[in-house]
Amino acid sequence: MVEATEARANQLINKFVISLTEGRILGFVTDINVEVEGDQFYFILKMKLVENLGKGSHPGMFSNEKKLKIRPEDIVNVGPDVIILGNGKVPPLREVERLNQIAEEYNSLVRELEGKERLVEKIKGENYELNKKLDELQHELRKFQVMKEDFDHLKEQLVRQEGQLEMAREYIKLLEGLRHDIDKIKDDVDKLLQGQLEEVVRGIINEELNARGLKKTSFI
Repeated sequence: MVEATEARANQLINKFVISLTEGRILGFVTDINVEVEGDQFYFILKMKLVENLGKGSHPGMFSNEKKLKIRPEDIVNVGPDVIILGNGKVPPLREVERLNQIAEEYNSLVRELEGKERLVEKIKGENYELNKKLDELQHELRKFQVMKEDFDHLKEQLVRQEGQLEMAREYIKLLEGLRHDIDKIKDDVDKLLQGQLEEVVRGIINEELNARGLKKTSFI
């Protein structure tokens, strides 16, 4: 740490010192020392003051020497010819550059976030349309379910009706069989009655003939 501070201090020799806050040249650095107070480093700049800069016939003449005590963070930038001081009121150039980089990264993130938000809005719109289609499909599904229930009910009725029809067919067959038996019984009864009637009539005729002394007959 100390070696790095000393190396940086050597970069400050033989350069003009300019104060941004005062707007003037403070002097020309001829030597520098490093002073440590606790955990704080200070640069002690030994400078020659510049007098009559741009005012007299001999501008830029060096006069008395002066010492200036500064902190490393007071330095805004160090160029090949000058040291720019901000006296703690102007951030170092590296800090400014870092802040600019952070600002660029922030703006990039904002743009990316805006893109994400647009994408989210687009996805929300697509999701709304999908939910709408889903509601329509669910409505159609309920209609199909009702139709299926009606179809199942009709199917059950058809099965029952088919069973009843089959029973009716069997009943008709049974009736036809009974009708045939009834017709046969009727024929048998008619024949029996006819025979009995002939016997009764023959008996009456024979009795009448006997009573009159006539010959019996076997035919009416």
